Amino acid sequence: MTLFEITVQLKTLIEQLSLDKREKQKLLSNKTISHGQLIEFYNECHPTPTLLALLKKSKLHIPPYKTFIKEKTPEFLRQMERLRLEAKEKEYKQLINKSPEFATLYDNSDQEYISPAKAHKELKNQLTTIVNIAVSVGSVSYAIWYWTASSWGLKDSYRVLLTVFFGILVLVAEVVVYMGYLNKIEEARAKEKQKKEVKKVVQTFDLRNLKID
Repeated sequence: MTLFEITVQLKTLIEQLSLDKREKQKLLSNKTISHGQLIEFYNECHPTPTLLALLKKSKLHIPPYKTFIKEKTPEFLRQMERLRLEAKEKEYKQLINKSPEFATLYDNSDQEYISPAKAHKELKNQLTTIVNIAVSVGSVSYAIWYWTASSWGLKDSYRVLLTVFFGILVLVAEVVVYMGYLNKIEEARAKEKQKKEVKKVVQTFDLRNLKID
């Protein structure tokens, strides 16, 4: 229902009309007046030339906004408690596990920390492997190129095809062997991580009964 506030202008207009005291009291008893009552008042008294002029003397009533606070459900409270415990557990794991000095946005405590020396060593091994593969491919390609000319006496076009074919064949073989080697290393690391360290007390000493000469 649309309500209009009774402004000072509208109140003065009502008081100036020759209406019954009870009618004035009825109109002025509240701070607001409904749209229907305002139209009825205009039709009976015609206080202004038009209804629009009467509406201009009033003010649209906008009720105050009330913030609705929904009560937290038990499921929501349990979920928040679970998230809080998970956050504490993650923080505890980060404290007891070795981690890099500077954490990043994509930090993952489950990943193994690689020191700069270890990373340099792995990079050196990879570069050495690439050089060895390049030497192997180049040696085989040169041997095929030389052998097809000295032994078979083939045309240059056939020699190029054979050289490229055996070069690619050696390259694929070297890559397959190297990838198999890396997979075995990763499997060995995974098995090593799964092993549980068992500590046993071999012998104990009571320092209280130890005599020093």
